[in-house]
Formats: sequence, C-alpha cells, structure tokens
Amino acid sequence: MKKISFAIVLLMCINLLGKAQMDAAATQASLINYSTLENKLKKSNKDIENPKKNTKAKTWLDRGELMNEIYNVHIQYLRKGMSVAEAKIYFKEPKEVKTYEDAGNAMEDYVYERITITFKNGTLDSWKETNKIYENPLPEARKSFEEAIRLDTDGKEEKDIKEQLAVLKLAYETEAVFAYNLKDYKEAYNNFSQILEINKLPVFENIQDTIILYNTGRAAYEMKDYNEAIRLFKATKDLGYEESFLHIFLKNSYFAIGDTLAGVQELTEGFKKYPEDESILIELINYYLVTQQSEKALDFLGIARKDDPSNVSYIFAEGTIHDKMGDFEKAKKLYQECLEVDPEFYNAAYNLGVLHYNEAVKMYEDMINISDDKEYEESKTIADDMFKAAIPYMEKAHEIEPTSKEPLETLKTLYYRLQMNDKYEEVMNMLKFM
Repeated sequence: MKKISFAIVLLMCINLLGKAQMDAAATQASLINYSTLENKLKKSNKDIENPKKNTKAKTWLDRGELMNEIYNVHIQYLRKGMSVAEAKIYFKEPKEVKTYEDAGNAMEDYVYERITITFKNGTLDSWKETNKIYENPLPEARKSFEEAIRLDTDGKEEKDIKEQLAVLKLAYETEAVFAYNLKDYKEAYNNFSQILEINKLPVFENIQDTIILYNTGRAAYEMKDYNEAIRLFKATKDLGYEESFLHIFLKNSYFAIGDTLAGVQELTEGFKKYPEDESILIELINYYLVTQQSEKALDFLGIARKDDPSNVSYIFAEGTIHDKMGDFEKAKKLYQECLEVDPEFYNAAYNLGVLHYNEAVKMYEDMINISDDKEYEESKTIADDMFKAAIPYMEKAHEIEPTSKEPLETLKTLYYRLQMNDKYEEVMNMLKFM
C-alpha cells in the first residue's frame, strides 16, 4: 500500500510539474507579445482620429503609455553582460546566428524577427531593433502626454500623466547613456535635453534636476559646444550641485573659448571649496607651470607635497621649476629624490643628465674670458668633471628606456668630448639600428 501511495503521489507531482512547466512556457511565450502591442497601436491610431475620443485626456494618456510600452518592449528584458542562456529565456531560439571576429573578440549576432542581439565572447554587448512596432515612440509619447495635459482641465489624469512622464524620462535617460557610451555625444545631448524640457511641463512645476543638467553639460562639453557646456555647468553650480570636476570642466570650457581669466577664477574657486582635491590642485599647478609663473606653481606644489610627500610627479614638477630657474643644486636634489622614490623614473634620470650637461656647457662658455693658462686648465678640469657626472644618469636613462634615442645622442656627444672612444663606437653602433 505504501508503494502504491508513493507512486500515486509521485504521479501527481509529475503532473503538477508538467503543468507548471507548461504554464511557465506559456508565460515565456507571452513575455514579448508583439501582436498585442500592434493591436493596441491600431486602436490608438483610430482613437486619435475619432472626434469623440481625441478631445479626451485619457485617449492621449493611453497613447503615451502605449508608446512607453513599445519603447520598453525589448529593453525591459535585456542588459549588457547577460549570457546567451539568459537571453534565450525571453527570446527563445533565433532565426539565424552569425559568427565573426572583431578585434580578437568572438562575436555572435542572434537574429530574431524584430531584433538582432550581439554577444561578445559569450555575453550580451548590444542590440538593434530591425523591425519596429513604431519608428520613434519617445517623441510621440511626449507629444501625447503634452496633449493629455492640455485636455486634462479637471486634473483627473494628472497623477497617471506624471507617472508615465517619469517612465518617459527614464527612457530618454537610457537612450542618452547608450549614445554617450558610444561616443555619440550629440545624440546623448539631445536625449538629456528632452528630460530638461519635460521637467518644464506644468505637472512638474519646472523641477530642476541637477544630475541631468550636469550630464547634459558633459555631453555638450564632449561635443565641443563649450558655450552651451558653460551655460549648463553654471546652472548646475548655481543650484548647489557639489562636484569638484564641475570646476575643471568649466575651466576647460572657458579656456576653449579663450576666456583664460574666467577659467583660472573657476579653478581658484574650486580649490577653495575642495582644498584636498588632487585633480583641481594639479590643474592649478599645470596652469602656472605652462604660463611660467614659477613662484605660484611652487606654492601649490608645496600644498600638494604636504599631503603626498612621496608623490614622484610632484617632486619632479618642483625639480623642473628649480631647473628652469637656474637653481642647479635644488633641481639636482629633487631629481635625485625622484630616483630614490622610483629608481625606474626615466624623466628624472634623463633630466639629471641634461642638468649636468648644461651646467658643463655654461662652464665652458665662461672659460672664454679666462686668459691665464693655469686657471683655464683648472676650469676645464671642473667642466669635464661635470660632463662626466652627466654620464651615469644618461646611461641610467638608456637602461630604463633602451628604445629612446635622446640618451644615446647625448652619450655620443659626451663620449666624444671626453675621448671615451670605445664607448663612443658602441653608442654609434646602437644608433645605426634605431
């Protein structure tokens, strides 16, 4: 009896499992129901042509909602990075699979009736709708909601309109991010701008979304519309948006239109707000380095080094300033400090070699006015010793970057002047193959 009972229970479980699988299959089949959306679109098209219906806010609200559904018909199931198996849960088997290679990556195009899904090395990379239910649903959705707002004189539909407009804004944001990641900055700007325009509608009471303002500014900046970028970044800043890079983007935009003064003021303001922010500090240091305002550059480098004393970039920058100012000993000390922190720092090794080389050249230039033979020979010995001091640093620079010609060219001159013939020939042979 127990065995029979167990068999009956097992049979019932199998039947229930089979029913569950059938239900799941039915659900799966209905996940992307194009025909339902197409029928709803036909009805909506008739409704907006119908004089009795096209004066009702609900008619336009429903049409806008339908456009949102049409836009999201695929995107609600897809995400970048999902596996082929996951995609097949919703889309089943494709009509065709095209395989190819792109920059060393294994690519697969899963071709369906209305969409082609591209996988890179087994994960979803992108997709393209090839047979759209409605060509441009988002502008039509916005137009429909605006008409619904106009006709909703008693405010009965306002709550639903706002909810659907929020869905529409998210769709525009999705499109903007897609475009931005593809470096289509104009398209990204256009989509972000749509959100800003929707925010001006009466139902949102001209709400200010600083994140969207900032992102629209970023898109304008990347498409090199610097005047528009400045307008948007300033509006973002005026609304109290806190982001240190906002000041850098503004500075770069001002510089791009030739307003250096405003750009420097923006950096200075940013530094006062974010004194610990390394990016703004570096921008200020670079500006004063480029404009050869050595003392100001040193002031900001001092601030930077206080917080990060072993940062080799800061040490090196300070060394180059003292180098340009003709302070041999200070520059030498700082370049050597760079090599203590990072023994493989090419620029410091090379600059040390150049520093000693140039100092020796100055010594030789000063010797022109020496008439006393003994004094001349003594000075020549000191100058030659300075040339010799340059050699280990140039050899180190060559060791760090053996494909760089500059150290070898300098070594060639040094070996020749100091009559180090074997070394000279060795370098000449190396240069022949570069």
